[in-house]
Amino acid sequence: MGESLYQDVVDAGGLTAVLQAACPGCAIDLHDSQGAFGGFVVTASRGDRAVRVTPVAGERLFDLRHKVRETHLSRVTTTELAEVTGSAAAWLGGATARELAAAWPFADFVDVADAYESGDRIELSWQRYRANKTDGLGAFVEAAMREPRLRRMYPFKSMWWMSFRPTADEYRVPGPWVRSVAGGRFTVVVDRQVEPGITYDAAEAVRVCLAEMTRLGVPSPEELRSRGSGC
Repeated sequence: MGESLYQDVVDAGGLTAVLQAACPGCAIDLHDSQGAFGGFVVTASRGDRAVRVTPVAGERLFDLRHKVRETHLSRVTTTELAEVTGSAAAWLGGATARELAAAWPFADFVDVADAYESGDRIELSWQRYRANKTDGLGAFVEAAMREPRLRRMYPFKSMWWMSFRPTADEYRVPGPWVRSVAGGRFTVVVDRQVEPGITYDAAEAVRVCLAEMTRLGVPSPEELRSRGSGC
C-alpha cells in the first residue's frame, strides 16, 4: 500500500503524541471527524487558549484553528508538521498574534485578533470572512469592505449565502443574499429558493446588493438607532 501521507505522524505515535511532545503540560482532547485522516481531530489547550488540528483525509494538509476565550480567531493550513507543532507551542505559550505571525507566517490572523481585542463585533465578522479562503466569497468580501454602507453593517452567513444586518443583534433582515458560483462570479437573490440566470463579478455584485437593500428598505445602522431613540 505504500506509506501514508502522514507517515511522519504515524511514526511519532499519532497526532496526540506529537502535540503532547510539542506542548508539554497542555490538555489534549480527541474529537471524531469524518473529514480527518484517521477519523479524528485533536485540540490542544492551555488556560484560555487552544489549537484545533485536523489532518485532512485524502491529501497532505493540516487545518488549524486558533482559539482564545472560546472564540476561534483563525482557520489556516499547512502541509508541514513542524509548522503545526511550532505554531501550536508558540500560541499555547502565550505568543501574541503578531509574534505568532512573525515566527510562523502561515499562521497570520493579526487583523482578526485586532478586531477581536477591539470588541467591535462588526469588524470582527468582516475580518473573519476576509480570512476565510474556503467559501469562494473572498473577492466579494474584499469589494464589499471597500463600500462604506456595507462596511458599517454586520455580515453573516447562512449555509453558503452571505447577507448583512444593521447590527450584530438585528435578525429581521429581508436580504439580499450573495453566493459564490464558478469562475469568480456571484449570484445575488432575495429568495434563496429561486436561482437566477445572471451572475456578477465582485464589484457588480456589491452594486446589486446596494440597489436591492435600497429597494427592500434595509435600514442602515444609523437609521435603526434613530428609530430606537424615537427621533
